[in-house]
Amino acid sequence: MINFRMLKLSDGLLWLATGGLILISFLAIFSSTYGMQIKLGGDPLLFVKKQFLSLLIASVALIFFMYIDYKHLKRISIFLYGATILVLFLVLFSGASAQGAQRWFHLGPLSFQPSELSKIMIIVSLAAFLGDHQRISRLSDAMKLLLLVGLPFLFIFKQPDLGTALVFILILIGMLAASEASPQLLLFILTPIFSIILRPFFFWWLLYLAVLVLALFLVRASFWEWIFILGFNVAVGIAVPFIWGMLKAYQKLRILTFLNPAADPYGAGYHSLQSIIAVGSGGLLGKGFLQGTQTQLQFIPEQHSDFIFSVIAEEFGFIGSLLVIVFFALLVFRSLVIASQARDYFGFLLASGIAVMTTFHVSANIGMAVGLLPVVGMPLPLVSFGGSALFMNFAAIGMLQSIAIRRQKIIF
Repeated sequence: MINFRMLKLSDGLLWLATGGLILISFLAIFSSTYGMQIKLGGDPLLFVKKQFLSLLIASVALIFFMYIDYKHLKRISIFLYGATILVLFLVLFSGASAQGAQRWFHLGPLSFQPSELSKIMIIVSLAAFLGDHQRISRLSDAMKLLLLVGLPFLFIFKQPDLGTALVFILILIGMLAASEASPQLLLFILTPIFSIILRPFFFWWLLYLAVLVLALFLVRASFWEWIFILGFNVAVGIAVPFIWGMLKAYQKLRILTFLNPAADPYGAGYHSLQSIIAVGSGGLLGKGFLQGTQTQLQFIPEQHSDFIFSVIAEEFGFIGSLLVIVFFALLVFRSLVIASQARDYFGFLLASGIAVMTTFHVSANIGMAVGLLPVVGMPLPLVSFGGSALFMNFAAIGMLQSIAIRRQKIIF
């Protein structure tokens, strides 16, 4: 039976942001698939019905995680992590393939993507680990942390799903910053990313290493911290050509066309250019619901999932796009407020991790739609079509509400 006293203590603005995004989602999914279904002679509400079924299933997860005490998640975090690793391992061998990637499990008429669900599980695991270790400064703890994130990262990278794999790195960095990790640890985690970016430009990479040496002086790094941080950067720089060779052809094309989409406007750059055209043609108020030419003529591939923001921008214009961004800003803001008011350190880290994940998802998806970031398979939270992502995001909302409800002691 629903305890309405607990529900009254939940965060109302978080409900508002979630509800607003879900409403926009159904409008955008219907518009982006309507023309295609009419052309094929199918049911124009097919994708809306599928998403509504996913919404019902995801709502069960939201209610479950909202009403159970979030502290129980810390006690079973090791089992959740083990189950996550096992499922990610199994999908490599027995998962279903689509578009060159092996990411899905089929359960009768339903399918789910383990990599989506693993995001929230890794947040729980990181919150439990960082909660037990408080301020991490020892190198041994840092290596355990890298192993904890590195295993799921490698399994997801192997599928291949580079976009989702990168989410784990950003979640780790964000939660380390929230936990006030030592500057040396943050340098150890962050600096190799710059080595990867700058390594193709050898002179700039050497200049960067010189700056890194200065930074190590300023933070008064120990001898072993010097060895590991500087050595790790040099090793990563040397390994970049080999990492590039491990990428799939389509992943290389995405990176190259991000740098210059016009170089192949009818091939690898097609997605990005068509999305930019749709976003720009929306103007201030948009072309109107079901009136977007790029959308209704199906110029944008995967417009009901990865490129759904371009549908919103074209048909609802700058005002509609701004409303979506405002809802996401409200969602992230309330997540941070809930984190700051949490009764314990685990709750603070859990809410902070969800805020980091949401921020990265929104930034990556919208940045991809407007041509500021490479094209990666990154759904827009609560808006894009897809049951696994919706389930994961609703579970995250449920955890946030669980923390919010228990900000003050309840006497039954």
